[in-house]
Amino acid sequence: MGAGALAGALALALAACSTTHAVRPLGRGNAALNASLGGPLVQVGGVDIPAPILTLGGAYGLRDDLEVTAHADATAGLYGDLHLEPGVAYHPLIRQGGPVPTMTVAGSVHLITDFDAARVYPQITLAAAWRVRHRHLIYLGVDNAVGFGSPTRVLIGPLCGGELRVGRFGLTLEAKWLAPYYDVAPTAPTWISPDSHGYLSVLFGVTRYLGETP
Repeated sequence: MGAGALAGALALALAACSTTHAVRPLGRGNAALNASLGGPLVQVGGVDIPAPILTLGGAYGLRDDLEVTAHADATAGLYGDLHLEPGVAYHPLIRQGGPVPTMTVAGSVHLITDFDAARVYPQITLAAAWRVRHRHLIYLGVDNAVGFGSPTRVLIGPLCGGELRVGRFGLTLEAKWLAPYYDVAPTAPTWISPDSHGYLSVLFGVTRYLGETP
């Protein structure tokens, strides 16, 4: 497999390796900067650890219910590849508390190249977030990424997480199980997931909110 094809395969497997920052509406004119570290659980030297995928990005509120987002995979850059992820997040329902959650529909496109070949993978995320004491969040959702090729593969799976708000910062812990129907036992590295199916990810995130984001 060439370097470009390898980069594409890895991007497909790791499409959900950034915490779901878009679940908190920013509000018009507000912005956020974020970093996420982690990824699918792998076995290295007999120890189970999240893959050290570092992503950096940000978002800006165009309206109270709409943001533009952008992320870059810093780890891919260390290997000479470029992996960018521009996107948008729309909140058809926003709630500041109570049993009814804020709903989010986020779409993005993974653009990956090793400067010889390029791959494009669309991704969509659906999420519901509940406020805890009006500042913190817990959320549930579904990620779905599509890898075009031979064969074209649809990778979909659940996610859950929480954000602890500390002043202007948000501290996030999230878990995702992408493609639980896909047998990863024959692949390398040794993916750690229930019954060797899918990519079980653990991610840690930090967000710095700018402006008057509630």
